[in-house]
Amino acid sequence: MKLELETYLPAEAEEITGVKQTTVRNWRRAGHLPRHQGHARYNLADMLVMFVMGMLVSRGMTPEAAKEFSGQTARAIFQSAIHSKQTFSDSVRAEAKAEMGEIPDDEVAELKAQIGDGFRLDMIEWARCQKIMMNAAEQLAGISGVEQPEWLIVWAHGESQFLYDGDPFEDTFLANTFFSDHSAGPITLFHLDTLAQMVIERLPRPAIRLADQ
Repeated sequence: MKLELETYLPAEAEEITGVKQTTVRNWRRAGHLPRHQGHARYNLADMLVMFVMGMLVSRGMTPEAAKEFSGQTARAIFQSAIHSKQTFSDSVRAEAKAEMGEIPDDEVAELKAQIGDGFRLDMIEWARCQKIMMNAAEQLAGISGVEQPEWLIVWAHGESQFLYDGDPFEDTFLANTFFSDHSAGPITLFHLDTLAQMVIERLPRPAIRLADQ
């Protein structure tokens, strides 16, 4: 299954990211964002960089400093976004279901025995379709095999840190907050799944579609 990113007009990108196009143009002229050739059209990857830049600048960071965090953070939010079926078009979901095929009866019976009363075939089918779509989206974005972070911390002294599922959040965050120079000023903490959902809910149409054959 080959996918491609949907594109959005500048006015749509402004609604999705919350960043005005005049600001985007200024950032491009200053070299904080890549320059566009011809009429500007934006895909999800482009808009996530703008979205992150806007959030960081609104919290007092300079565009120069925000640029250093925006690319990696945008990629991490993209990884969260592809967990949502809202990110994919109906045709992508239909293609994934066709690729999955029917689950054999003996496997269904085995799953029922393992799961018990909570068994729902539609949930099993969705989980498998989701995996197919996510794998294709990761290949599209060139992030196959890249671990997905859960939190981004921008410490007061300017360094950033990703925390991953299973990391001791309380130990890492609270220890650095109380016992180091990491907290000599404001600390910015982002939950990446929440940021991904914010963007997804603003999309006028799904961000990932089947590639034109």
